[in-house]
Amino acid sequence: MLPPDLTLHAELTLCVRDELLANAKRIELLRQIGLTENLTKSAKIAGYSYKSAWDTIEQMTRLTGGSLLERQAGGKGGGRTRLTERGRQLLKNFMLAQAEHARFIGRLNTVANGFEADYALQPGTALKTSARNQFVGIIVSMLQGPVNDEVTIMVHGSLMLTASITHHSSRELGLEIGAKVFALVKASWIALAPLSKGGTPGRNAFAGAVQAIVRGESRSEVTLLIDAGIDLVATLPNAEADALDLQTSAQVVVLIDPSSVIIGVAA
Repeated sequence: MLPPDLTLHAELTLCVRDELLANAKRIELLRQIGLTENLTKSAKIAGYSYKSAWDTIEQMTRLTGGSLLERQAGGKGGGRTRLTERGRQLLKNFMLAQAEHARFIGRLNTVANGFEADYALQPGTALKTSARNQFVGIIVSMLQGPVNDEVTIMVHGSLMLTASITHHSSRELGLEIGAKVFALVKASWIALAPLSKGGTPGRNAFAGAVQAIVRGESRSEVTLLIDAGIDLVATLPNAEADALDLQTSAQVVVLIDPSSVIIGVAA
């Protein structure tokens, strides 16, 4: 959640000597290949052309000293491109490093308050909205559609949040891979489901633990802790809270519709 004071952000990169091996965008390309087993589709989602994606993989392969992909010739089901064991290990190691990096940046933020007075002298840098859930992140992939664009934002160094906004809005905001953006979600737009029925958390579905519940006359406010140590606030009708039998420390699935994620940029 975006604090009212100054916040530090940094992107993790992995280099071999002076050459870039991996960053968030390259790892997203590997992650998509692992999910889709299709280089063309993965390149589009991660913001690459097919040629630049292949050139990137070849450079990463050279730097690691071993193949990251294995290609299966087309047959009845068409050709496939899969991650090798080395590719899967690189993906796993980088994501573990991202999580540790996010924790380090979180600790570093505890000393950032001393910069607030100087930073506050610059007009137009503060963000104040009525949305209870506010994040700062980096765009790691964009999938353009005829009407809406699907934008994936990396929050807190590891958590992936997907937004669906109109193509017109995407152009107006000047969104692109690597851009820093704000993501806002109203508390009333968050849905909760039992963890046992939610299945494996997927796109905008996060395993969470109830931290606190405030019951009102008709609605309840629920504070939740999800992956990467992120707090979320959801409001739902009391009848839904009762049906879920919400209690402190209860495990639930937090669901956010991509169309409910509002994206903003610094003016």
